[in-house]
Amino acid sequence: MQHILESIIIALQALWANKLRSSLTVLCVVISIMSIIAVVSIVDGMDSYVKEKIANQGSNVFTVQRLNFFEIATDFDKFLQSLKNPNITLEDLEHLKSEVTAGEFFDASVSRSLPMNNGKHEVESIDIRGRTETYPAIGEFELASGRHLSRLDVQQRRNVCVLGWDVAQSLFPQQDPLQQTVKIANKHYTVIGICEKKPSILGSNQNQFAFIPVSTFFKHFGSRRQSVDIQIRTVDMERFTLAQEQARLAMRIRHKLKPGDKDDFYVSTSEQLVSFWEAIASVIFGTLVGIVSITLVVGGIIIMNVMLVAVTERTREVGIRKALGAKRYQITSQFLVESVILTTIGGIIGIILGFTAANLVAIFSPLPYRIAIWSVVAALFITFIVGVFFGVYPARKAARLDPVEALRAQ
Repeated sequence: MQHILESIIIALQALWANKLRSSLTVLCVVISIMSIIAVVSIVDGMDSYVKEKIANQGSNVFTVQRLNFFEIATDFDKFLQSLKNPNITLEDLEHLKSEVTAGEFFDASVSRSLPMNNGKHEVESIDIRGRTETYPAIGEFELASGRHLSRLDVQQRRNVCVLGWDVAQSLFPQQDPLQQTVKIANKHYTVIGICEKKPSILGSNQNQFAFIPVSTFFKHFGSRRQSVDIQIRTVDMERFTLAQEQARLAMRIRHKLKPGDKDDFYVSTSEQLVSFWEAIASVIFGTLVGIVSITLVVGGIIIMNVMLVAVTERTREVGIRKALGAKRYQITSQFLVESVILTTIGGIIGIILGFTAANLVAIFSPLPYRIAIWSVVAALFITFIVGVFFGVYPARKAARLDPVEALRAQ
């Protein structure tokens, strides 16, 4: 133990005597570790955030939609093939209501970005969402005031709307929005409800929307041939798989598909969304860490060269120590400890700067971050291994110096 402490003291003194060289050597390790910590923190934070938001939407909810956006985003041939898929219609919704006995709530959704105003104030690019009266049972849309859409609103195609929090505040900053009139693409609507303020998701404002009856949406902004997404919620997870199978079978029969034909629709679940995100996150993480690892190897090579220079400069010192009885392992440990201290100092500084960088990114951008303890341990372990690996050769070279020849060195 005493020998190790002496090696550490000697190493620190040697590093302090060559401050500029030591600082430049440590810089490569600092940059590498800082990058790894920042990347891991941001990716891990995004991973937790996305999974939490998907879980909040309900694990017992699935969606029947026209396209598999995950496939067409990565396969151009499947994209071209998917263009032939028939639209999902409100008639399909009614058919699924009668056939999917394991489902509890059924909802159709269709959206379009349109401007909205009340004569005095205007908000551009509002997400106008046509929904049925069951949408509150599918997603998280708590009311701050007023009421949700009703069945009569949908059946009678009423011109009513439920506003997102930010839309209501922008259009009616000084008055109660309820029962006020707004214009959506020159169509008059009465405000019947205001949704509570929701947090942003990765910088996306979740309060810039307006719900209107899906029947009214088709009357004013589309046609009944426009494709909708049908969301189905089950009572519990025990009926979830059965409901999916019933929905798939009902849609295949309705679309007159033969046993060997592929589905011309897609059933999406929160589990598939999580898997898709995990695949993206793993690619991002692997690519960035791979690039950063190259920097770390370059830093290790620089450390090895610096240690070789140090051995050359301190040849006479090594000769004196050997003449006084120092063993080979003592000389080896001295330079090895010096190499490890260099990388460890760089690692510690890199960890601190990495978390600082991740925090700054979270402050000035929508990307969240999370401190992962395992990344700290991994960073320290990596710096130790780099120090040992790239310090062994210079240390062994120093230990093999002939004491007589070393004493003659100037």
